[in-house]
Amino acid sequence: MYQNLKNEIKEIIEIVKQCPETLQEKCFELLLENYLKSNEQPKHKKASSNIPETSIQTTNENNSASKDEKLSSEDEILLTDFHIKTRKFFEANGITIEMINALYYKEDGKLMPLYESLNSNKMTDCQNRIALLTAFENSFSNGGEMVFNGEVVRQRCQDLKCYDAPHFADTFKRFSSLFDNWAEKYDKKAQYSLSAEGKKELAAILIELADGE
Repeated sequence: MYQNLKNEIKEIIEIVKQCPETLQEKCFELLLENYLKSNEQPKHKKASSNIPETSIQTTNENNSASKDEKLSSEDEILLTDFHIKTRKFFEANGITIEMINALYYKEDGKLMPLYESLNSNKMTDCQNRIALLTAFENSFSNGGEMVFNGEVVRQRCQDLKCYDAPHFADTFKRFSSLFDNWAEKYDKKAQYSLSAEGKKELAAILIELADGE
């Protein structure tokens, strides 16, 4: 830097010598000032240029993490998301909200399953489990009422490859004690509600599935 200035001053002096003697001092000052201004570093830089890149990256990462934490917090199922009836059911059967979060997530006001297995190879058992779990999932958005429609259960059994078509209606009849409003015959349009026995069985299934997750 100083060597450049020294060389430039020499050049300025040579130029100044060509001016009238009375103007040489003023000419020198002007030429030197012009040189210094043209080589001056900008005094004002963008604020971001003074921030190390690593700091920017860290800030971005922190902002991203904050967003993720916010989304995670919003997606987490809270005990208060459930109707008081369901919360009483949890309390009576030793079911924690951590268990529920292991098995479900919420989306558009609905309880969506995370579990991939029903922990049974028996079609009859799977049908009953699907019926009870469907009733529980419905309670999330219908005021705590644990009810289900048999045709929804039929479709879910088909989707999960555990549909026993010849014995579907008979299975409901055989285990009718799980439901409060079972009639003599299976009704496709009925909304079956869980009995005290059905809720006790549901609690056992939730705990079992949560332990396996």
